[in-house]
Amino acid sequence: RAMGHDPFEVAIPLTFHIKSPNDPEYKHFIEVYQKEAKASNSSNIWIIKPGENSNRGVGIQVADQLGEIRSLIHSMSASNGNRTTIVQKYIERPLLISGRKFDIRAFAMITSINGCLKGYMYRDCYFRTSCKPFDLTNLGSRYVHLTNDAVQMNSEDYGKFENGNKLSINDF
Repeated sequence: RAMGHDPFEVAIPLTFHIKSPNDPEYKHFIEVYQKEAKASNSSNIWIIKPGENSNRGVGIQVADQLGEIRSLIHSMSASNGNRTTIVQKYIERPLLISGRKFDIRAFAMITSINGCLKGYMYRDCYFRTSCKPFDLTNLGSRYVHLTNDAVQMNSEDYGKFENGNKLSINDF
């Protein structure tokens, strides 16, 4: 705010939290997918993730075909009746480091004492990078699209560009 920006006006990808294939949110996603498919200036790529109880990149897929996306949603729902699915429009033109995807790991803590909320942000952070160049024609490569360390460490190129596929904020 001190810099004249509203921290809550950040664009996030279009996101659907689907509780089951019968969920109205699922039907809304299908409508949006079909509308996007008709738009000639846009790819129709989506990232599909488990809604809870998942980490290390487990279950995350990138897809552009409605049949495949439906199958992923149905399989996540069927594998555990309580599991939901997150479906997000994939960022097709991301900011890249040396032609590769990255994410930023930052740490914060929120406290609440007698109803008074305080936030603390650790100034140091690091960047996790992918091993392979960004490429929208290879949606099946987890080494291209996911920066999770648990995924990247299985690539033969792990650590080829940065030690442990990580950059400090200072190195960035």
